[in-house]
Amino acid sequence: MKINTPKDLSAIIKDSRKAKGWTQADLAKRIGVYQRDISNCETKTEKVSVDMLIKLCASLDLALKVDNPSKDEVFTLTTPLAKKSLRF
Repeated sequence: MKINTPKDLSAIIKDSRKAKGWTQADLAKRIGVYQRDISNCETKTEKVSVDMLIKLCASLDLALKVDNPSKDEVFTLTTPLAKKSLRF
């Protein structure tokens, strides 16, 4: 399935977890995080770290594929990029 929005990602995470019969707490225990972290992944997916995404995919037996669009495809952002300042 192609993911176009953070909402798509959250649905896949939640559906995959439920398909295995796991609670959020079960999944959290398997990847070494708190239940609230799983809840945040399912509701605030735009804030999921790459590290967390990789752990979720591994635990839920999901393949994560990053691909360049072909020459025939047009790549468009669904939301504009926001400028953020970095604080150290």
